[in-house]
Order: sequence, then C-alpha cells, then structure tokens
Amino acid sequence: MNSQQVDSISGTISTSIKGDETIISNKTNDKYLESNNIIEGPPKDKGYAWVILVACFINNLFSFGSTSTFGVFQVYYLKTLFLNEPAEKISWISTVCLSCTFCGGLLASPIIRYIGLRNTSLLGTVIATSGFLLASFSTQIWHLVLTQGIIYGLGCALLVNVSLTTASLWFDKHRNVAIGIVTGGGNIGSLLLVPIVTRFISFSTIDWAFRTLSILYFVFTGVCGFLIRPRVEFKPPPSVIDFSMLKDPVAIMIFLSGMIMQVGYNAVVLYFPSNLVDIGVSQTTASNLIMVFSTALFISRISTSYFSKRLGEINIPIVFQAITAIIFLTMWYLSSSFSVLLAFYILFGFFGFSFFALSSVIVAKYYPEEKVSQLNGLLYLMMGLAILIFVPSTEVIFQKHGNRTSYKPVILFSGVSYLITVFTLIALRILVKRNNPNFKKALQQNST
Repeated sequence: MNSQQVDSISGTISTSIKGDETIISNKTNDKYLESNNIIEGPPKDKGYAWVILVACFINNLFSFGSTSTFGVFQVYYLKTLFLNEPAEKISWISTVCLSCTFCGGLLASPIIRYIGLRNTSLLGTVIATSGFLLASFSTQIWHLVLTQGIIYGLGCALLVNVSLTTASLWFDKHRNVAIGIVTGGGNIGSLLLVPIVTRFISFSTIDWAFRTLSILYFVFTGVCGFLIRPRVEFKPPPSVIDFSMLKDPVAIMIFLSGMIMQVGYNAVVLYFPSNLVDIGVSQTTASNLIMVFSTALFISRISTSYFSKRLGEINIPIVFQAITAIIFLTMWYLSSSFSVLLAFYILFGFFGFSFFALSSVIVAKYYPEEKVSQLNGLLYLMMGLAILIFVPSTEVIFQKHGNRTSYKPVILFSGVSYLITVFTLIALRILVKRNNPNFKKALQQNST
C-alpha cells in the first residue's frame, strides 16, 4: 500500500491510453496522419517528456509516500492515542484509506474525460490536502476514517492515476522504466516523509504532523499539477470496467493473486513497526526503519521491472512469493531477535511486492490492448475490496486470538496467504499457456 501499496494502482490507468485518445503509434505514416487530420504531437521519450516524468514522480512521491507514513500513525494510534480502543476499530482508518485509493481510481477516468488531466490533478491535490488538514483537528476514530481515510484516499487516487496516465502518454520505448520510476516515487517519498512525521509526533503533536503533510502536499503536488498535460488530445474510454472478465479463468487467477496477497502485505505494513516496539525498540526507531523497508521496495520494483523480460513476469512473482511465505513462517514467526526481524523486514521489502510491481505488465502482455484498462480497473477494484474485508479481519485475529500482544496468529494468517498465491500464480501460468492467444505472440516477441 501504499506505498499501497500501493503501487499497485499503476496498472489501473497507466495503460488506459486507447479508446478515444488520438495518440498514434510510431508505425503510423504521415499520409495517414494527414488524411485523418490528426496532430502527431511532441516526440515521445524526450524533451518535455522528462519534465512530465519529474512531475509525475514528485506527485507519487507525496501521494504514496504519505500513505507509507500510515505505519507511523498506526503505532501511535495503537500505543498512545487510542490505547483503550479495540484494534479492529482502529484498523478502519487505514483500511478505508487504502480501499479508497484503490477503488477511487475508477472515478479518475470519467473526471479526466470531463475536465482533463491537469484539472483532475489539481482537484486531487485540493481534496487530499483537505483530508490531511481536517485530520489535524480530529479527535475520534470516525473523524480520522472520514478525513485521513475517505477524503485523503480519494484525492490520492485521482492524483496517482493522473500521474501514471500522463507518464504512459509521453513514453513509448522507455514506458516500463518510466512507470517504474513514477511508481517508485512512493518509496523515495517514505524516506523523506516518515522521518518528518516521526519527528513531529515525537517532539510536537500528531496535529502538526498532519498539518505539515498537508502543506508539503499542497505546495509540491500543486506545482507539479500545473506541469501536467497530455502529449496530444486525450480522453479515456467511457467504459472503465468490463465485468464479463469475471468469467475468464486467466483473469480470475490474476484477481485472486492480487486479493489474497493483500492479507500478507498489509499485515507487515500495519503491524511490523508495532511488533518492534513490543520487543523493546523505540517508536522513533521502529518508524524510521520503514525507510529501510521502502529502500528495499524501491530496489525490488526497479529490478523486477528490468528483469521481467528476461526471466518472465509470471516466473518472478512465483519464486518471490514462495520466498516471502518462507521468511514469514520462519524469520518473523519464530524469532523475537531484533537483528533477525530487521533482516526479515529488508527481505520482505525486496521479495514481497513483486506481483504489485508486475501485475500491470502481465495484463498488458497477455491481453488485447482494448481490454487492458478494463481488466486493470477490475483488478484494483478487487484489491480494494480485499483490503476492506481482510484488514479488519486481521485486526480481529490480532485482538481476539493474539490478545493484542501476540503477533503469531497474524503472522501465520499472512504467511499462509502468500503461500496460497504461489499456487494461484502457478495456475495463472498454466492457464495463460492454454487459454490466452496472446501468450504465443508474447513468446515470439521475446525470442526476437
């Protein structure tokens, strides 16, 4: 999540550049352009494209980076602010925010179609900033669910989707790398924002932590919003989701993999810093270690995107998910040593996010272009619903079976979820070979 994470929204709109847009492929000749009165627009992969890349990177730096600070807030909520409140009740703050960030992307397409990319980006800035500002005056859990959860989550969803869409429009040859850089902005953002939030909570108040985030968010994403523009005239397709895909066995395996993995991923994001505090690590140190996790996540995101063409975009998650399940059920479950847990945190950052990073690549590679945006939209809707269901369920397990002191039931539940995704991804690979006509085409492209 973030970083729900996150990143994971990258596929929802990033490939939604077909339909009504007037972008023409590099293979289109000048005669076709003239006969159809279509302006080719500025060149891709150079010139203003690099300005767009920086603007989109900064937008995601603050959007997903701010979401990465939720681990810091979660520790403060559990250990200080809402010490006597049930854990499952507190969980609704982050649950609603993550769900709105995933599912809110569905609103981005019609809004972009109506007011354009730049205005949608600026609207997202205003909404998200308002959410943080209002959260600074919140004193009850339901206040934070509304402000930090719904309002900020929806604003973040708009801004993230605009950034990923715009980057896709301006890059062709380097599109995968560009999207990887943009989505990796959230990991870099956590390196900058986590220590800021931690310091304000430790030496000032949580109110000023929220206000500082709102000021930084407004200034930086507001400036970048004015830099956002499409390369040529752009309107998203009117149809965002095709529910007939729920009958496609390949799509079902993609959905199941994304949904089930949410259990394990969000358990680490929300509970691991708190677990460190319980073994004697200070809240400040536990919060700062989120930066170490984010660094490993960023390295993994870039490296898996780069090596996916050579090693296979389905093969990498199969292996990485298996490794993640093993370290869950051994290193985190069996040890309370700080050094072992720190090693787990770093390894999880590298191995635990591979499907999020590559899901949009899998969809784009094995499905026709006209189906990509709809399938991605449905995938992230499913993952948002999974967060809404499984995060509170995990809190119940922590509260009822772990008595709010033992993390072993949560770890076991989460480790098994990663193990299950190994089998759903193996099934996905088998089904792709058997049922998807694009698979042979992809193999031919890889061999050339």
